[in-house]
Amino acid sequence: MTHSASTPFFALLGQAAVRAWRVYSNRRQIAELKHWTDDQLKDIGLTRSDVRRALAQPFYSDPTSVLNASPALRQAPNYSAANAPTDKPELTLVETRKSDGKLAA
Repeated sequence: MTHSASTPFFALLGQAAVRAWRVYSNRRQIAELKHWTDDQLKDIGLTRSDVRRALAQPFYSDPTSVLNASPALRQAPNYSAANAPTDKPELTLVETRKSDGKLAA
């Protein structure tokens, strides 16, 4: 059996079709972000200018690469537990003059 040279061509053609579909799909999803409010965009770490800049890319380029390079996404998040105290509580001891001689907080 001989090796067919046409196999790589069809593989490249299939890869190009998959890439074109992925770019089209990502562009549609990012276009939906135009309708979000500024607060909603802030919740996911984006700004309105990030969305505009991503959609300004040529139609054949994937706009998600622009959003992944967004400065807002590169900031280190400051996560803490939901029940963590925000300030350190101050505890002072007050001496009482009880007959048992114990201290009360």
